[in-house]
Amino acid sequence: MIVQILALAMLAIVSLYLFFLVNSSDGPIRQSRYTRYIPFVPAFIVPYLGLFPYVAFSMLVLLFFTPVAARLYVSLIFSSLVATLIWYFMPSKIDDRPEFAPNGLLTRTIAWMYRVDPGGNSTPSSHAYTAILCSYYLTFAFPLHNVLIWSCGATIVGSTLFVKQHHISDLIAGSFLAAVSIAFSYLILGGLA
Repeated sequence: MIVQILALAMLAIVSLYLFFLVNSSDGPIRQSRYTRYIPFVPAFIVPYLGLFPYVAFSMLVLLFFTPVAARLYVSLIFSSLVATLIWYFMPSKIDDRPEFAPNGLLTRTIAWMYRVDPGGNSTPSSHAYTAILCSYYLTFAFPLHNVLIWSCGATIVGSTLFVKQHHISDLIAGSFLAAVSIAFSYLILGGLA
């Protein structure tokens, strides 16, 4: 059983990296009239980049909870493949990024992130579906820490707005994809005991 779980984990990691293979600055530019009401807050780069250790932690710690781990990995694979198809066939990008002088650690980090990520693959938000999936499955492993887990996940999702990487509609699409991915895992693997 551990070999199958590790194989699923490896497939999940590979599927998460598909984002970087199809990420580009091509596609129609998406703008939102609500963006102007959301402030640019450089401190949110911390939870934004915190997604990566959050996913790594979730994938590693859930290895010890085999039924939940398999479900997380299947959900990550499914959502990443669906999102990659959407990004490839219907690319879109964000163009509401602010101009600023990178004069502190946080703003320099955001400037670096803007260079690394050209703002493509905006819909659905990979931050949204990944953080939601990790939060959902972590609650099975740590039921006494639901508030902390969901607070971390919600902060990661919300951070995408404050560093001007996504619009609210991207987060809604990512949340919907997470819900469909969870349902898919139940369809494929059955209910949790």
